[in-house]
Amino acid sequence: YVLYVVVDSTRRAKDTDQIEGYFLANKSLPWWVVGLSVMATQLSAITMIGTTGQGAEDGLRFVQFYFGLPLAMVILGVTLVPFLHGSKVFTAYEYLEKRFDARTRSLTSFLFLLSRGMGAGTILAAPAVVFSAVFGWPLAWTVALIGIPTVLYTMVGGVQAVAWADVKQMVLIVFALVSMVLVLLFKMPVNPDEALQIAGATGRLQVFDFSFSLTNTYTFWSGIIGGTFLMLSYFGTDQSQVQRYLAARSVDEARSSLLMSAYWKIPLQALVLLVGVLVFVYYQFQAPPLLYNPAHETEVQAELGEAYAELEGRYQNAFTLREEAALQVAEADDAGISSEAAMAAFRAREADIQEIRGEALTMAEEVTGESSRDVNYIIPRFVLGELPIGLAGIFIAGVLAAAMSS
Repeated sequence: YVLYVVVDSTRRAKDTDQIEGYFLANKSLPWWVVGLSVMATQLSAITMIGTTGQGAEDGLRFVQFYFGLPLAMVILGVTLVPFLHGSKVFTAYEYLEKRFDARTRSLTSFLFLLSRGMGAGTILAAPAVVFSAVFGWPLAWTVALIGIPTVLYTMVGGVQAVAWADVKQMVLIVFALVSMVLVLLFKMPVNPDEALQIAGATGRLQVFDFSFSLTNTYTFWSGIIGGTFLMLSYFGTDQSQVQRYLAARSVDEARSSLLMSAYWKIPLQALVLLVGVLVFVYYQFQAPPLLYNPAHETEVQAELGEAYAELEGRYQNAFTLREEAALQVAEADDAGISSEAAMAAFRAREADIQEIRGEALTMAEEVTGESSRDVNYIIPRFVLGELPIGLAGIFIAGVLAAAMSS
């Protein structure tokens, strides 16, 4: 897959020996290519690994973070998009030199490069650390596997190569996510409606939080207010996004590309979180590891053999009880059991599991001296342990694609 992206993306690039061809694709990119590229740039490997894991742990609430996106896209479509597209500039910061002076352009360009450089470091490191722990690959080689091909096709093919690579990457990512949903539904011993009942019993299907709490990270209001301003700044002034719609054929096509993201980003993010929710339900009937981070699991077993084995025994007993409670939730109506009573019993068993996992995470942090970040390993462990071998490879390629697109 990596080889295909490098070869095909550079093959599609034309007139890259000219500055307008290299940076703006001669303003020739269709709106749907620009739109997919905009979405791919925002969707990173952290989304594929961490956000799916967050869905398993916390449910769908995180999707509220994107509620301000459609509003921001409409505002940008009316204001900055026609303004920048018609200014005949190659970057957002070039306009600032025309309006103010070269020092302003230099400062804003420097701040962009600094923040984007640090962001790219995280985007590369997150999947590299996970793959290194799961596969035992050297960390530097894992970073190189993602970084070197991306630098190659970006350097050779310019924005055209990047945009067409993003199209491939979005197709692969969506295919990987949909495949995981289908496999999960097929492998679970309950039907989709019963699976959602179990997820709902733990609050993982709650999307809206209309509270005005300042301590809740994700609420409807933080998404609408904070999300709108964040998306205005990111899509309106960040060169990684501005360059996309500067390469569109016209102002209308540039607007359409942003509206595509406005329409599809929230459903896509909900799909990412739903994968995590379904993994959570799947693990009600298939015992998951006590620690998802395999490297930490190995260290703790070596350091605290008997204590950890005792905790695993408690975990297995608690899992058996939780599995029975989950089946009661799924079969409550047919068995003549009160749904509320079944859900209450299930929530109590789930609390027991979380308490034991909390003890295991504390052990891991004491032994390793670092935060376990166990949530980031839920999906990789599921993919490698439960998915058919071909789909596991597609998901891994999807994670690489998400990292490369960002």
